[in-house]
Amino acid sequence: MCRVYGNVFPPIPLLKQKMNHSITMSQEQIACLLANAFFCTFPRRNSRKQEYANYPDIHLFRLFEGSSPKKIEKLKTLFCYFRRVTEKQPTGLVTFTRQSLTRFPEWESSAKQLTKLHITCEGTIEDQGYGMLQVDFANRMVGGGVTGNGLVQEEIRFMINPELIVARLFTEAMDNNECLVVTGTEQYSKYTGYAESYRWAGNHKDEIPRDDWQRKCTEIVAIDALKFKNFLDQFQPEKINRELNKAYCGFVRPGVRSDNLPAVATGNWGCGVFLGDSRLKALLQILVAAEVGRDVAYFTFGDADLMRDVHKMHSFLTERNVTVGTVYRLLMQYYSTVCEPCSSSRPDVSLYAFIYDCVCSSAASLDSDSAAARPDVPADFR
Repeated sequence: MCRVYGNVFPPIPLLKQKMNHSITMSQEQIACLLANAFFCTFPRRNSRKQEYANYPDIHLFRLFEGSSPKKIEKLKTLFCYFRRVTEKQPTGLVTFTRQSLTRFPEWESSAKQLTKLHITCEGTIEDQGYGMLQVDFANRMVGGGVTGNGLVQEEIRFMINPELIVARLFTEAMDNNECLVVTGTEQYSKYTGYAESYRWAGNHKDEIPRDDWQRKCTEIVAIDALKFKNFLDQFQPEKINRELNKAYCGFVRPGVRSDNLPAVATGNWGCGVFLGDSRLKALLQILVAAEVGRDVAYFTFGDADLMRDVHKMHSFLTERNVTVGTVYRLLMQYYSTVCEPCSSSRPDVSLYAFIYDCVCSSAASLDSDSAAARPDVPADFR
């Protein structure tokens, strides 16, 4: 927590790249900082060409421009927050932790088994993910377009939990091996809709209990997905590795036993304007959760077909004791045999169909004692 020495207020430390560091602030301090963001009073933060060029915007002046319905609803949401904290001063704490890793699993050789999966097309991460690690589908500049026109998953979360916005003041853009974990933010507003249909829906009374530090027991992790211009690019080995390692950074807690880690509440990470394939992204997150020992609660946001497909694939792999390493090798094989030679914008064979065929073919080969003659069969099935 920031402390005052005499009459001198020490500056807020910056969470720079390659740092493993935490900042704990009171909700009252955060409210003061957000008021300054609203009135645009932070020095040297109006220009991105100075020393803060690699930091997100913190001033909210873009919300005052024009008459966009989205901006009007965002301002309603913020006014709700400011009204609440001025009527009754909040007394809790919030912790912001930047986690930067240098070591990652050898995915190809992982013998971990898949953990449990709960998947639904109803509900939301913030409402049904109580007690879980809740994933923010982040921009590398945390908060994404929250101070402007953006109003999808990340921006909505930053609106209804406005204390998240203050992270933009001191969090440098995330690198490929980094994430931001925020513990203790409070939800102040309800909402309906998404993007253009978003509407502020009134006050929300956050009943989530507090921990011994007086932080709300809400843990949110910001991990940024890659943005693709070409659908097939995401199946390239280097892109698969990057997404696995990014999710691993967000899900793992070095030094904490896996049996003490709660489930991950997540969904279609990077599957909107970033053009990520929802079935691939679901599978990647399931693999990472298995590697760190977390169960998964997956929210498809109304997509019943995706819910059925992912559930069927998870059950299929689990029943056959397919390991993380085996699925990883199948992903590599899918790229080299299906995606790389593909001359169209979409592959002729879907990822899940390919996995089903390979696993079933390998099992059949085992039954006929011919697996040794099939060099393309994953090692677990020889």
